[in-house]
Amino acid sequence: EIQEYMLELLDGSDPRVRTFISQLIQKWRPQEKPPDNITVYRKSDQDEEYISGKKSAKPSKNNNASQPLVSQTETIQADQSNQESRKKKFIPLFSQEGQAKSVIKLTGRHSCECQATKHKLISNCVRCGRIVCEQEGSGPCLFCGNLVCTKEEQEVLDRGSRKSEQLRQRLMKDRGQDDYEKAVQHKNKLLEFDKTSVRRTQVIDDESDYFSTDNRWLSKTEKAKLKKREEELRAQRHASRKDRKITLDFAGRQVIEESNTAGMNMYDVNDDVIQEIHYGAKSKAPPTQPGNLTDLVNPSINVPGPKFVASAMETPAVGRPHKKEGETRREGLRLQDRELQEMSDEGMCLSMHQPWASLLIKGIKCHEGRTWYTAHRGRLWIAATAKPPAPEEVAEVEQFYRYLYKDPHLQCPTHYPVGCLLGCVDLTDCLPQDEYREKYPEGESASPFVFICENPQELVVKFPIKGKHKIYKLDNHILQAARKGLR
Repeated sequence: EIQEYMLELLDGSDPRVRTFISQLIQKWRPQEKPPDNITVYRKSDQDEEYISGKKSAKPSKNNNASQPLVSQTETIQADQSNQESRKKKFIPLFSQEGQAKSVIKLTGRHSCECQATKHKLISNCVRCGRIVCEQEGSGPCLFCGNLVCTKEEQEVLDRGSRKSEQLRQRLMKDRGQDDYEKAVQHKNKLLEFDKTSVRRTQVIDDESDYFSTDNRWLSKTEKAKLKKREEELRAQRHASRKDRKITLDFAGRQVIEESNTAGMNMYDVNDDVIQEIHYGAKSKAPPTQPGNLTDLVNPSINVPGPKFVASAMETPAVGRPHKKEGETRREGLRLQDRELQEMSDEGMCLSMHQPWASLLIKGIKCHEGRTWYTAHRGRLWIAATAKPPAPEEVAEVEQFYRYLYKDPHLQCPTHYPVGCLLGCVDLTDCLPQDEYREKYPEGESASPFVFICENPQELVVKFPIKGKHKIYKLDNHILQAARKGLR
C-alpha cells in the first residue's frame, strides 16, 4: 500500500524514485529477529511480590488522570451512601415515591378523619371501633384512650418480656401533656421577657441628672422643670428636723420615725420629671373632672357635644313628697327593657268601650287597634268605660266574630259591665298596619297601630274605676286588690 501510494505521488519512471521507495520499504518494516551482536533480556512471567510502605506517597496529577473509570464510579457510590447515612435536616410532608402527593402527613400524632383512605391503616380500636390511620399513629385511642397498635407491635406486646413492657410504656406515654407543659413554660418565658424588656434594654444616660439644667438641647420650659424639681429635692433633703413625722406604737411600745427618702436620692433616673423630659414618658396627669370632657368629643363631628342635664330626682318639684335617698337611687337606676317589662306588673291600664272590652278579656278578640303607638310590653289591665253599649251594636259585633271564626255557636258574654276593671292581658307587640298585614293577612283591625294581646285573665270581682285617656297607671291599692282577684 505504501509503494502504491508513493508511486501516485512521485514519478515512477525515474530510477532514482524507484531506489528511494525500495529503501523506504526496507527501513519501515520491523525486524523479526534481533541482530546477532545484540543481547536482549526478557522478564519472567511470574509476578513480583510488592510490599507497601507505611506512608502512602502523594498522588500526582498524572496518576489521577490515569485512574480507571471503575474506581471513579465506586467513589461516587460511596459518597452517595455517606450522604444518605447523614441525619436529615428536613421533614418530608408528602408521602414518599409520589404515591399521594395531595396528602400531607404531619409529624407526631394528630387527629385524622380519613378512615385510612389517605394514610396507611394502623388498626381498629377494639373498644370504640375507631379506625386509626398512620397519621394518628400507634398509642392511646384519641377517642376512648384504649391502646391501638399494629400487628407487629401487638405480637411484641403478647410475649410478656421486658421489651414488651418497654414498648407498652413508650406507646402509652402521654407526649401531648409534656409538649403542652413545655409550650406553657415557653409562653411564660416570653411574657416575662416582654415585661422586663424596658428594664433590661434601658440605657442609662449620665447626662440625665439635675446638674445638666444648662443643656443646650433642652427648651426653657424643660430647664425650668428640672430646676424646680432639683430645688424641691434639695429642700426636702435639708429640711428642718421639726417637720419630721413620728409614729407612737402603744401596742408594741415602739416609737417609729418616718424617714423621708425623697430627697436622699438626688439622681433617681426613674423620677417622673426625668422620664418626661429625657425619655418622653407621659406625665401622670390628675384625674379628669366630669365637667371638663371636651377632649372626648370627636373633632370631626360638627355638632356640639352632649351636655349633662340634672334629672328630676335632683330637683324635686313643688308639692312632691320627699323620698328617701335609697328609694330615689333605686328608681333612678331602673332598667327599661322589654324582658323586664314583660316580667313585672307596673299597673298600666287601658280603657275600652263595651262590648270590645269584654270580648278582649274573654279571648274572643285578640287584636286591638289604635291611632297611636305604645312602647309598653307586658301585663296590661283592661277597664270598661261608663258608656253602656247599644243592643244592636252588641249583636252586630258578636255576629262579626262568629263569621270571622266560622263558628255559628260561638259563646259570647251574656253581660257587659261598664265603669269597672275587667281583667288583664299580655301586650306582646304593637305593629303598624303594613307589618300587621304581612304577619296577619286576615286580621280584624284596620287601625294605623294594632296591639297584639295574649293570655287574657278575668277578675272574679269587678272593681269600679274611672277611665282615663290612652294608657295610664292604676292606684296602688286597686292594683294590689286586682292581683289577688285574678282567676
